[in-house]
Amino acid sequence: MKKLLSVMLSAIMGVSVFNILPVGAVGEVSGGVVIFGDSIASGYGLDKEKEYNYGQIIGDYLGCDVDNYAVSGDTTSDMLEVLANLSDEQKQNVSASDVVIISIGGNDIIHYASKKILDFCAKRNLLNEGFTANDIPEDPGITELMIMANIRGKGGLIEYAQSGFTAAYELTSLLKDIAGNCRFDNKNYEGYIVNSIMPNIKTAVSEIKEINPNARVIVQTIYQPIQIDPEFLEAEYGADSQYADVIAQLRMNFKDILDSFRTELNGVEGIEVADVYYEFTSLDDSVTQNAANPGYAYYFTDIQKSGKEKDFHPNQRGHLAIAAKILDVIGELHDDDGLLTQVYLNLDGIGKEIRYPHIALDTYKKVAGNFMLGDVNFDGKIDGIDATLTLRDYTLKISGMPTIFSKSQQESANANSDEAIDGVDATLILRYYTLVLSGDNRTFEEFLLSGQ
Repeated sequence: MKKLLSVMLSAIMGVSVFNILPVGAVGEVSGGVVIFGDSIASGYGLDKEKEYNYGQIIGDYLGCDVDNYAVSGDTTSDMLEVLANLSDEQKQNVSASDVVIISIGGNDIIHYASKKILDFCAKRNLLNEGFTANDIPEDPGITELMIMANIRGKGGLIEYAQSGFTAAYELTSLLKDIAGNCRFDNKNYEGYIVNSIMPNIKTAVSEIKEINPNARVIVQTIYQPIQIDPEFLEAEYGADSQYADVIAQLRMNFKDILDSFRTELNGVEGIEVADVYYEFTSLDDSVTQNAANPGYAYYFTDIQKSGKEKDFHPNQRGHLAIAAKILDVIGELHDDDGLLTQVYLNLDGIGKEIRYPHIALDTYKKVAGNFMLGDVNFDGKIDGIDATLTLRDYTLKISGMPTIFSKSQQESANANSDEAIDGVDATLILRYYTLVLSGDNRTFEEFLLSGQ
Protein backbone atom coordinates (compact mmCIF):
# COMPACT_ATOMS: atom_id res chain seq x y z
CA MET A 1 0.00 0.00 0.00
CA LYS A 2 2.85 2.37 0.75
CA LYS A 3 4.04 1.81 -2.80
CA LEU A 4 0.54 2.55 -4.08
CA LEU A 5 0.34 5.82 -2.18
CA SER A 6 3.78 6.80 -3.42
CA VAL A 7 2.72 6.23 -7.01
CA MET A 8 -0.39 8.30 -6.44
CA LEU A 9 1.78 11.19 -5.40
CA SER A 10 4.18 10.75 -8.30
CA ALA A 11 4.63 10.23 -12.02
CA ILE A 12 8.15 9.23 -13.01
CA MET A 13 8.86 11.15 -16.18
CA GLY A 14 10.54 10.34 -19.49
CA VAL A 15 11.05 12.25 -22.76
CA SER A 16 9.68 11.60 -26.23
CA VAL A 17 9.72 13.73 -29.36
CA PHE A 18 8.97 11.78 -32.51
CA ASN A 19 7.26 11.87 -35.88
CA ILE A 20 4.56 9.35 -36.73
CA LEU A 21 3.79 8.24 -40.29
CA PRO A 22 0.28 7.19 -41.33
CA VAL A 23 -0.36 3.56 -42.13
CA GLY A 24 -4.14 3.24 -42.35
CA ALA A 25 -7.40 4.86 -43.39
CA VAL A 26 -7.60 8.26 -45.05
CA GLY A 27 -9.55 11.06 -43.39
CA GLU A 28 -10.05 14.78 -43.98
CA VAL A 29 -7.10 16.13 -41.95
CA SER A 30 -4.77 16.55 -44.91
CA GLY A 31 -2.50 19.11 -43.24
CA GLY A 32 -1.60 16.83 -40.37
CA VAL A 33 -1.68 16.97 -36.59
CA VAL A 34 0.78 18.46 -34.10
CA ILE A 35 0.90 17.46 -30.42
CA PHE A 36 2.32 19.47 -27.51
CA GLY A 37 2.35 18.54 -23.86
CA ASP A 38 3.64 16.21 -21.19
CA SER A 39 4.21 12.53 -20.44
CA ILE A 40 0.63 11.58 -21.28
CA ALA A 41 1.06 12.94 -24.81
CA SER A 42 4.58 11.55 -25.20
CA GLY A 43 3.46 7.99 -24.44
CA TYR A 44 5.51 7.50 -21.31
CA GLY A 45 5.33 3.94 -19.98
CA LEU A 46 4.25 2.25 -23.20
CA ASP A 47 6.21 -0.60 -24.71
CA LYS A 48 7.29 1.15 -27.91
CA GLU A 49 7.90 -2.21 -29.61
CA LYS A 50 4.28 -3.34 -29.45
CA GLU A 51 2.10 -0.56 -28.02
CA TYR A 52 0.87 2.66 -29.57
CA ASN A 53 0.75 6.25 -28.39
CA TYR A 54 -2.60 7.92 -28.96
CA GLY A 55 -0.95 10.18 -31.54
CA GLN A 56 -0.04 7.13 -33.62
CA ILE A 57 -3.61 5.84 -33.43
CA ILE A 58 -5.00 9.23 -34.46
CA GLY A 59 -2.54 9.54 -37.35
CA ASP A 60 -3.42 6.08 -38.64
CA TYR A 61 -7.15 6.74 -38.42
CA LEU A 62 -6.92 10.09 -40.21
CA GLY A 63 -4.24 9.00 -42.66
CA CYS A 64 -2.03 11.97 -41.86
CA ASP A 65 1.33 12.93 -40.38
CA VAL A 66 1.48 13.51 -36.63
CA ASP A 67 4.38 15.53 -35.24
CA ASN A 68 4.65 14.96 -31.51
CA TYR A 69 6.63 17.58 -29.57
CA ALA A 70 5.50 16.50 -26.11
CA VAL A 71 8.13 16.36 -23.37
CA SER A 72 7.51 14.19 -20.34
CA GLY A 73 7.55 16.19 -17.13
CA ASP A 74 6.67 19.52 -18.75
CA THR A 75 4.49 22.06 -17.00
CA THR A 76 2.50 24.79 -18.73
CA SER A 77 5.51 27.11 -18.31
CA ASP A 78 7.78 24.51 -19.90
CA MET A 79 5.40 24.19 -22.84
CA LEU A 80 5.68 27.95 -23.41
CA GLU A 81 9.46 27.48 -23.59
CA VAL A 82 8.97 24.70 -26.16
CA LEU A 83 6.80 27.01 -28.24
CA ALA A 84 9.29 29.87 -27.93
CA ASN A 85 12.12 27.66 -29.20
CA LEU A 86 10.47 25.88 -32.11
CA SER A 87 12.76 25.33 -35.05
CA ASP A 88 11.82 26.64 -38.48
CA GLU A 89 10.81 23.11 -39.47
CA GLN A 90 8.64 22.73 -36.39
CA LYS A 91 6.99 26.09 -37.01
CA GLN A 92 6.28 25.00 -40.56
CA ASN A 93 4.65 21.81 -39.29
CA VAL A 94 2.45 23.83 -36.94
CA SER A 95 1.63 26.27 -39.73
CA ALA A 96 0.62 23.46 -42.07
CA SER A 97 -1.39 21.47 -39.51
CA ASP A 98 -5.14 21.24 -39.36
CA VAL A 99 -5.25 20.20 -35.70
CA VAL A 100 -3.04 20.98 -32.70
CA ILE A 101 -3.56 18.78 -29.62
CA ILE A 102 -2.44 19.82 -26.14
CA SER A 103 -2.10 17.67 -23.02
CA ILE A 104 -0.84 19.82 -20.14
CA GLY A 105 -1.48 20.95 -16.57
CA GLY A 106 -1.05 17.78 -14.58
CA ASN A 107 2.56 18.47 -13.70
CA ASP A 108 1.69 22.00 -12.57
CA ILE A 109 -0.69 20.52 -10.04
CA ILE A 110 1.85 17.88 -9.00
CA HIS A 111 4.52 20.55 -8.44
CA TYR A 112 2.14 22.69 -6.43
CA ALA A 113 1.04 19.77 -4.26
CA SER A 114 4.66 18.62 -3.81
CA LYS A 115 5.62 21.99 -2.34
CA LYS A 116 2.73 21.90 0.11
CA ILE A 117 3.51 18.33 1.17
CA LEU A 118 7.23 19.03 1.62
CA ASP A 119 6.49 22.11 3.73
CA PHE A 120 4.11 20.00 5.84
CA CYS A 121 6.77 17.30 6.28
CA ALA A 122 9.42 19.86 7.23
CA LYS A 123 7.27 21.32 10.01
CA ARG A 124 6.63 17.86 11.48
CA ASN A 125 10.14 16.43 11.09
CA LEU A 126 9.04 14.05 8.36
CA LEU A 127 11.84 14.84 5.91
CA ASN A 128 14.47 12.23 5.19
CA GLU A 129 17.74 12.49 7.07
CA GLY A 130 19.99 15.24 5.77
CA PHE A 131 17.21 17.53 4.55
CA THR A 132 15.74 20.63 6.20
CA ALA A 133 13.15 23.23 5.25
CA ASN A 134 15.95 25.31 3.69
CA ASP A 135 16.57 22.57 1.12
CA ILE A 136 13.03 22.64 -0.27
CA PRO A 137 13.04 24.32 -3.71
CA GLU A 138 10.41 26.88 -4.60
CA ASP A 139 8.98 24.72 -7.34
CA PRO A 140 9.76 21.10 -6.44
CA GLY A 141 8.96 18.30 -8.80
CA ILE A 142 7.91 14.79 -7.96
CA THR A 143 11.56 13.70 -7.88
CA GLU A 144 12.36 16.17 -5.10
CA LEU A 145 9.27 15.07 -3.19
CA MET A 146 10.20 11.38 -3.31
CA ILE A 147 13.86 12.06 -2.38
CA MET A 148 13.28 14.56 0.40
CA ALA A 149 10.05 13.43 2.07
CA ASN A 150 9.93 10.36 4.27
CA ILE A 151 6.65 9.05 2.93
CA ARG A 152 6.92 5.29 3.28
CA GLY A 153 9.63 4.76 5.87
CA LYS A 154 9.51 4.29 9.62
CA GLY A 155 8.31 7.47 11.25
CA GLY A 156 7.27 8.84 7.86
CA LEU A 157 4.17 10.58 6.57
CA ILE A 158 1.97 7.49 6.20
CA GLU A 159 2.86 6.22 9.66
CA TYR A 160 2.32 9.70 11.09
CA ALA A 161 -1.12 9.98 9.50
CA GLN A 162 -2.18 6.74 11.20
CA SER A 163 -0.82 7.65 14.63
CA GLY A 164 -3.96 9.28 15.96
CA PHE A 165 -6.95 11.54 15.38
CA THR A 166 -4.96 14.77 15.43
CA ALA A 167 -2.43 13.56 12.87
CA ALA A 168 -5.19 12.20 10.62
CA TYR A 169 -7.00 15.53 10.87
CA GLU A 170 -3.82 17.40 9.95
CA LEU A 171 -3.34 15.29 6.82
CA THR A 172 -6.98 15.76 5.86
CA SER A 173 -6.60 19.50 6.36
CA LEU A 174 -3.45 19.52 4.22
CA LEU A 175 -5.25 17.84 1.33
CA LYS A 176 -8.22 20.19 1.65
CA ASP A 177 -5.86 23.16 1.72
CA ILE A 178 -4.16 21.99 -1.49
CA ALA A 179 -7.54 21.46 -3.16
CA GLY A 180 -8.92 24.80 -1.97
CA ASN A 181 -5.90 26.78 -3.14
CA CYS A 182 -6.07 25.09 -6.54
CA ARG A 183 -9.79 25.63 -6.95
CA PHE A 184 -10.74 28.96 -5.38
CA ASP A 185 -9.62 32.52 -5.98
CA ASN A 186 -10.66 34.63 -3.01
CA LYS A 187 -9.29 36.14 0.19
CA ASN A 188 -8.72 32.69 1.69
CA TYR A 189 -7.34 30.83 -1.33
CA GLU A 190 -4.87 31.70 -4.08
CA GLY A 191 -6.65 30.30 -7.13
CA TYR A 192 -3.69 28.38 -8.54
CA ILE A 193 -5.60 26.97 -11.51
CA VAL A 194 -7.14 30.31 -12.47
CA ASN A 195 -4.09 32.48 -11.83
CA SER A 196 -1.19 30.23 -12.80
CA ILE A 197 -2.23 27.36 -15.06
CA MET A 198 -4.95 28.91 -17.23
CA PRO A 199 -2.98 32.05 -18.19
CA ASN A 200 -0.18 29.83 -19.54
CA ILE A 201 -2.63 27.70 -21.51
CA LYS A 202 -4.24 30.83 -22.96
CA THR A 203 -0.81 32.18 -23.93
CA ALA A 204 0.11 28.87 -25.56
CA VAL A 205 -3.12 28.87 -27.57
CA SER A 206 -2.50 32.47 -28.63
CA GLU A 207 1.05 31.66 -29.79
CA ILE A 208 -0.15 28.62 -31.73
CA LYS A 209 -2.84 30.76 -33.37
CA GLU A 210 -0.21 33.33 -34.34
CA ILE A 211 1.63 30.61 -36.26
CA ASN A 212 -1.54 29.06 -37.65
CA PRO A 213 -4.76 31.09 -37.26
CA ASN A 214 -6.81 28.35 -38.90
CA ALA A 215 -5.67 25.43 -36.74
CA ARG A 216 -8.20 23.70 -34.54
CA VAL A 217 -6.70 23.60 -31.04
CA ILE A 218 -7.92 20.68 -28.92
CA VAL A 219 -6.96 20.63 -25.23
CA GLN A 220 -7.43 17.53 -23.07
CA THR A 221 -8.81 17.56 -19.58
CA ILE A 222 -6.77 15.79 -16.89
CA TYR A 223 -8.09 12.41 -15.86
CA GLN A 224 -8.57 11.51 -12.21
CA PRO A 225 -5.94 8.84 -11.45
CA ILE A 226 -6.97 7.90 -7.92
CA GLN A 227 -9.77 5.52 -8.78
CA ILE A 228 -9.10 2.03 -7.41
CA ASP A 229 -11.30 -1.03 -7.87
CA PRO A 230 -13.02 -1.65 -4.49
CA GLU A 231 -12.54 -5.41 -4.90
CA PHE A 232 -8.82 -4.86 -5.45
CA LEU A 233 -8.55 -2.75 -2.29
CA GLU A 234 -10.34 -5.35 -0.19
CA ALA A 235 -8.34 -8.24 -1.63
CA GLU A 236 -5.02 -6.45 -1.14
CA TYR A 237 -5.52 -4.81 2.25
CA GLY A 238 -8.63 -6.29 3.87
CA ALA A 239 -12.17 -5.02 4.24
CA ASP A 240 -11.37 -2.95 7.35
CA SER A 241 -8.10 -1.45 6.16
CA GLN A 242 -7.45 2.22 7.01
CA TYR A 243 -5.68 2.59 3.68
CA ALA A 244 -9.06 2.74 1.94
CA ASP A 245 -9.86 5.86 3.98
CA VAL A 246 -6.60 7.51 2.92
CA ILE A 247 -7.31 6.70 -0.71
CA ALA A 248 -10.85 8.06 -0.36
CA GLN A 249 -9.46 11.37 0.92
CA LEU A 250 -7.00 11.57 -1.96
CA ARG A 251 -9.67 10.67 -4.50
CA MET A 252 -12.16 13.21 -3.20
CA ASN A 253 -9.72 16.12 -3.14
CA PHE A 254 -8.15 15.33 -6.50
CA LYS A 255 -11.63 15.04 -7.99
CA ASP A 256 -12.45 18.53 -6.76
CA ILE A 257 -9.22 19.91 -8.24
CA LEU A 258 -9.72 18.26 -11.61
CA ASP A 259 -13.39 19.26 -11.75
CA SER A 260 -12.22 22.85 -11.38
CA PHE A 261 -9.62 22.35 -14.11
CA ARG A 262 -12.34 21.04 -16.45
CA THR A 263 -14.61 23.98 -15.67
CA GLU A 264 -11.92 26.59 -16.26
CA LEU A 265 -10.67 24.87 -19.42
CA ASN A 266 -14.14 24.94 -20.92
CA GLY A 267 -14.07 28.72 -20.51
CA VAL A 268 -10.91 29.24 -22.59
CA GLU A 269 -11.66 30.89 -25.93
CA GLY A 270 -10.33 29.49 -29.17
CA ILE A 271 -10.09 25.84 -28.12
CA GLU A 272 -12.11 22.66 -28.21
CA VAL A 273 -12.03 20.42 -25.15
CA ALA A 274 -11.51 16.65 -25.26
CA ASP A 275 -12.93 15.46 -21.96
CA VAL A 276 -10.56 12.61 -21.21
CA TYR A 277 -11.53 12.95 -17.53
CA TYR A 278 -15.07 11.81 -18.29
CA GLU A 279 -13.91 8.93 -20.49
CA PHE A 280 -11.57 7.54 -17.83
CA THR A 281 -14.06 7.93 -15.02
CA SER A 282 -16.83 6.40 -17.18
CA LEU A 283 -19.55 7.18 -14.66
CA ASP A 284 -22.85 8.70 -15.74
CA ASP A 285 -23.54 12.23 -14.56
CA SER A 286 -26.14 10.88 -12.14
CA VAL A 287 -23.61 8.61 -10.39
CA THR A 288 -21.60 10.01 -7.47
CA GLN A 289 -17.98 8.95 -7.09
CA ASN A 290 -17.55 7.13 -3.80
CA ALA A 291 -15.98 3.99 -2.37
CA ALA A 292 -18.47 1.79 -4.21
CA ASN A 293 -18.25 3.73 -7.50
CA PRO A 294 -14.80 5.32 -7.59
CA GLY A 295 -14.57 5.50 -11.39
CA TYR A 296 -12.54 3.41 -13.79
CA ALA A 297 -9.15 5.09 -14.17
CA TYR A 298 -7.61 1.90 -12.74
CA TYR A 299 -8.58 0.19 -16.02
CA PHE A 300 -6.91 2.83 -18.19
CA THR A 301 -3.71 2.98 -16.12
CA ASP A 302 -1.48 0.45 -14.36
CA ILE A 303 -2.17 1.79 -10.86
CA GLN A 304 -3.14 -1.72 -9.69
CA LYS A 305 -0.04 -3.51 -10.95
CA SER A 306 2.71 -4.55 -8.59
CA GLY A 307 6.21 -3.28 -7.94
CA LYS A 308 7.91 -1.14 -10.57
CA GLU A 309 5.10 -1.79 -13.04
CA LYS A 310 2.72 0.30 -10.92
CA ASP A 311 2.02 3.58 -12.74
CA PHE A 312 -0.81 6.02 -13.27
CA HIS A 313 0.22 7.06 -16.78
CA PRO A 314 -2.19 5.79 -19.45
CA ASN A 315 -1.59 2.21 -20.52
CA GLN A 316 -2.56 0.92 -23.97
CA ARG A 317 -6.24 0.96 -23.02
CA GLY A 318 -5.85 4.55 -21.84
CA HIS A 319 -4.19 5.69 -25.04
CA LEU A 320 -6.94 4.02 -27.05
CA ALA A 321 -9.58 5.88 -24.99
CA ILE A 322 -7.79 9.23 -25.44
CA ALA A 323 -7.41 8.65 -29.18
CA ALA A 324 -11.09 7.79 -29.55
CA LYS A 325 -12.19 10.87 -27.62
CA ILE A 326 -9.96 13.24 -29.61
CA LEU A 327 -11.12 11.68 -32.90
CA ASP A 328 -14.70 12.12 -31.73
CA VAL A 329 -14.00 15.83 -31.17
CA ILE A 330 -12.27 16.16 -34.56
CA GLY A 331 -15.36 14.59 -36.07
CA GLU A 332 -14.00 13.11 -39.32
CA LEU A 333 -15.44 9.67 -38.54
CA HIS A 334 -15.56 6.59 -40.73
CA ASP A 335 -15.68 2.82 -40.40
CA ASP A 336 -12.21 1.82 -39.26
CA ASP A 337 -10.22 -1.27 -40.12
CA GLY A 338 -6.88 0.15 -39.03
CA LEU A 339 -4.88 0.67 -35.86
CA LEU A 340 -7.76 1.89 -33.68
CA THR A 341 -9.69 -1.33 -34.21
CA GLN A 342 -6.59 -3.53 -34.08
CA VAL A 343 -5.56 -2.11 -30.73
CA TYR A 344 -9.04 -2.67 -29.32
CA LEU A 345 -9.27 -6.26 -30.53
CA ASN A 346 -5.86 -7.06 -29.01
CA LEU A 347 -6.75 -5.79 -25.54
CA ASP A 348 -6.82 -8.36 -22.74
CA GLY A 349 -10.34 -9.67 -22.14
CA ILE A 350 -11.89 -8.41 -25.37
CA GLY A 351 -13.85 -11.24 -26.93
CA LYS A 352 -14.09 -13.10 -23.63
CA GLU A 353 -15.68 -10.71 -21.18
CA ILE A 354 -16.85 -7.12 -20.98
CA ARG A 355 -14.31 -5.00 -19.16
CA TYR A 356 -13.95 -1.80 -21.18
CA PRO A 357 -15.86 0.89 -19.20
CA HIS A 358 -19.10 1.77 -20.89
CA ILE A 359 -18.81 5.52 -21.56
CA ALA A 360 -15.39 5.12 -23.15
CA LEU A 361 -16.69 2.05 -24.99
CA ASP A 362 -19.50 4.05 -26.56
CA THR A 363 -16.99 6.66 -27.74
CA TYR A 364 -14.75 3.95 -29.19
CA LYS A 365 -17.63 2.29 -31.02
CA LYS A 366 -18.86 5.61 -32.39
CA VAL A 367 -15.40 6.34 -33.80
CA ALA A 368 -14.61 2.80 -34.98
CA GLY A 369 -17.97 2.28 -36.66
CA ASN A 370 -18.48 -1.17 -38.20
CA PHE A 371 -21.54 -1.72 -36.01
CA MET A 372 -22.73 -5.29 -36.25
CA LEU A 373 -26.01 -6.39 -34.72
CA GLY A 374 -25.46 -9.30 -32.36
CA ASP A 375 -21.73 -8.62 -31.80
CA VAL A 376 -22.15 -7.55 -28.20
CA ASN A 377 -18.46 -7.44 -27.28
CA PHE A 378 -17.36 -5.82 -30.56
CA ASP A 379 -14.79 -8.49 -31.39
CA GLY A 380 -15.84 -8.72 -35.03
CA LYS A 381 -17.85 -11.94 -34.82
CA ILE A 382 -21.13 -13.26 -33.44
CA ASP A 383 -20.75 -16.31 -31.26
CA GLY A 384 -21.75 -18.01 -28.03
CA ILE A 385 -19.98 -15.40 -25.94
CA ASP A 386 -22.33 -12.71 -27.28
CA ALA A 387 -25.33 -14.88 -26.43
CA THR A 388 -23.99 -15.54 -22.93
CA LEU A 389 -23.35 -11.86 -22.28
CA THR A 390 -26.82 -10.96 -23.48
CA LEU A 391 -28.42 -13.57 -21.24
CA ARG A 392 -26.31 -12.41 -18.28
CA ASP A 393 -27.46 -8.84 -18.77
CA TYR A 394 -31.09 -9.99 -18.91
CA THR A 395 -30.60 -11.98 -15.71
CA LEU A 396 -29.23 -8.86 -13.99
CA LYS A 397 -32.25 -6.89 -15.18
CA ILE A 398 -34.85 -9.28 -13.81
CA SER A 399 -32.89 -9.35 -10.53
CA GLY A 400 -33.27 -5.59 -10.22
CA MET A 401 -29.62 -4.85 -11.06
CA PRO A 402 -28.49 -2.20 -13.56
CA THR A 403 -27.31 -3.17 -17.03
CA ILE A 404 -23.61 -3.78 -17.60
CA PHE A 405 -23.96 -2.83 -21.27
CA SER A 406 -22.99 0.46 -22.85
CA LYS A 407 -25.50 2.17 -25.12
CA SER A 408 -23.85 0.68 -28.19
CA GLN A 409 -23.88 -2.78 -26.63
CA GLN A 410 -27.57 -2.44 -25.81
CA GLU A 411 -28.25 -1.65 -29.46
CA SER A 412 -26.22 -4.64 -30.56
CA ALA A 413 -27.78 -7.06 -28.07
CA ASN A 414 -31.37 -6.12 -28.99
CA ALA A 415 -31.42 -8.63 -31.83
CA ASN A 416 -35.16 -8.51 -32.55
CA SER A 417 -35.28 -4.69 -32.27
CA ASP A 418 -38.07 -4.62 -29.72
CA GLU A 419 -38.01 -2.48 -26.57
CA ALA A 420 -36.19 -4.97 -24.34
CA ILE A 421 -33.07 -7.09 -24.14
CA ASP A 422 -34.15 -10.52 -22.96
CA GLY A 423 -33.80 -14.24 -23.40
CA VAL A 424 -35.28 -14.06 -26.89
CA ASP A 425 -32.35 -11.94 -28.07
CA ALA A 426 -29.85 -14.32 -26.49
CA THR A 427 -31.57 -17.29 -28.17
CA LEU A 428 -31.51 -15.62 -31.59
CA ILE A 429 -27.81 -14.89 -31.28
CA LEU A 430 -27.06 -18.45 -30.17
CA ARG A 431 -29.19 -19.96 -32.98
CA TYR A 432 -27.35 -17.88 -35.55
CA TYR A 433 -23.98 -18.96 -34.17
CA THR A 434 -25.06 -22.61 -34.41
CA LEU A 435 -25.94 -22.11 -38.07
CA VAL A 436 -22.59 -20.44 -38.74
CA LEU A 437 -20.82 -23.47 -37.25
CA SER A 438 -22.79 -25.70 -39.62
CA GLY A 439 -21.54 -23.75 -42.63
CA ASP A 440 -24.32 -21.19 -43.12
CA ASN A 441 -22.79 -18.01 -44.56
CA ARG A 442 -25.72 -15.63 -44.19
CA THR A 443 -25.36 -12.37 -42.29
CA PHE A 444 -27.16 -12.02 -38.99
CA GLU A 445 -29.62 -9.58 -40.59
CA GLU A 446 -30.38 -12.10 -43.37
CA PHE A 447 -30.92 -14.78 -40.73
CA LEU A 448 -33.38 -12.55 -38.86
CA LEU A 449 -35.31 -11.69 -42.03
CA SER A 450 -35.64 -15.38 -42.89
CA GLY A 451 -37.51 -16.02 -39.64
CA GLN A 452 -35.49 -19.17 -38.92
